[in-house]
Amino acid sequence: MVILQVATLRQESQTFDEGVHLAAGYRYWNTGDFSLNVEHPPLQKLLSAAPLFLLRPPLPTDEKLLIDQSEYARAFLFGGAADGDRLLFYGRMPTVLLSVLLLVAVAWATRLYFGAPAALGALWLCALDPNLIAHGRYVTTDLVSALLFFLTVVLWVDYWRAPTGQRAVWATVAGGLALGAKFSMLLLLPLIPALLLLHAVLLRPGWRRLGRSLAVLAVSAVVAIVMVAGLYAPETWRVSQGRTINVAAETLLSFTFPPSTYLTGLRTLMDHNREGHTAFLLGQVSDQGWWYYFPVVFAVKSPLVVLLLTVMLVGIGLWKLPSIVRTPAAGFVWAALAAAPLAYFAVTLNSRINLGVRHLLPVYPFLYVLGMAALAALLPLRRYLIVAGAVIGLQTVESAVVYPDYLGFFNAAVGGSSAGPRYLLDSNIDWGQDLKKLKTYMETHPGPVCLEYFGSVEPKHYGIQFEYLPKTWDKDERERLDCVGAISHTLLRDLYVRPGSYEWLRRRPQIGRVGSSLALYDLRKPKGR
Repeated sequence: MVILQVATLRQESQTFDEGVHLAAGYRYWNTGDFSLNVEHPPLQKLLSAAPLFLLRPPLPTDEKLLIDQSEYARAFLFGGAADGDRLLFYGRMPTVLLSVLLLVAVAWATRLYFGAPAALGALWLCALDPNLIAHGRYVTTDLVSALLFFLTVVLWVDYWRAPTGQRAVWATVAGGLALGAKFSMLLLLPLIPALLLLHAVLLRPGWRRLGRSLAVLAVSAVVAIVMVAGLYAPETWRVSQGRTINVAAETLLSFTFPPSTYLTGLRTLMDHNREGHTAFLLGQVSDQGWWYYFPVVFAVKSPLVVLLLTVMLVGIGLWKLPSIVRTPAAGFVWAALAAAPLAYFAVTLNSRINLGVRHLLPVYPFLYVLGMAALAALLPLRRYLIVAGAVIGLQTVESAVVYPDYLGFFNAAVGGSSAGPRYLLDSNIDWGQDLKKLKTYMETHPGPVCLEYFGSVEPKHYGIQFEYLPKTWDKDERERLDCVGAISHTLLRDLYVRPGSYEWLRRRPQIGRVGSSLALYDLRKPKGR
């Protein structure tokens, strides 16, 4: 997985959000000011920015740039003496390492609960998942939230299975880090007590043990809040230094409750969700979202193996569950590991921020664990190894076919990556990642290029000389074109632009594509004209 990630991330330009996250994290470290990019908690940004201290790039000195976080990020990465691509490479490596931790967590948890054969199967499937490979290479909050959501659930399940102080500490740490990774992880606050209630119903541990578990959860919640506040420690110290009240008392208060920036970010996200976000689904554009957006995303962006395992698990739940769940303790493990992704998926149905499969990443590790555990429980070992080999082979083929364009993966049942733009756009396929590949194409296909690009990096950074593609209503500009046209699928299908802007291009045949995100059109005049 690491080899695939490192080999492909070098081929990709900055995706839309990465520059802002990396610049914000580096600014947090250097200034203690967390006001940039408050709509995401700081954990991933701090982790990704930490390796930049090996390079010591300067921060932009023009504070006016802070008005627009994208402009600030461009100035940081590409506006100074620093090598923006090198900064991006360093910033992406912590996410790659988190991908490794996710694989370790899946292997450990599956072996703990279901045995080594199931663990090896789940491990291989996670390592070959195109969506985990894709988003495990970027400076974003998606992979780390998948890791910490999975870890928090399995560690609490492990604690209730055999309560010890050490297990409680590990589960608490995972939960605190999760809350500092992404606001959607606040789901853990009601989910973990709900799983404890499930444990009490299934295993009837007695009032004394239940009371002790509730007390541990209460202490854990307080510690998790303190951990979140600890992520903002530089801001707490900076703000306290500038005030005249009792600094020690204020600092203690700040470390007891989440600081204002965290609450501001949460309020910003809630406002964003209430207002909606312009998105594309099945040829339609809406800013209010669709309740069925994420079910469609799951159906078209999940590998075929995931869909097969999901159908199998539903069937087992309806007909075969007693044959693999023989004790109440085993029943609780199965129920808890199924309830967590179901709860997460259910929450996404109410989201008006419909941005892509990356918001479903926390679901996939559970499906791989439960799917391979079910196969291992239902089949004799020799037959299981044959079936697991076939499943892993199918996952390998789908992953190999999409290489190196993992971000644009769509499963074979819906036509593969080439059919993707009919279903979804934005971070599902086109996140501004293919400028480097466009430059390579231009070097092997000399001639003028016209471009409309959806991304946050200026194409000139890669030495791309181009003209802009005209809109449908600019007839004179269209008629004078003599170039190969390259356009991001997001813009081609009228997302984030005026409807019909590039309808004139959609009526023409494509001659190819660059990566997964750029469609190519031959707009050259016939020779002799």
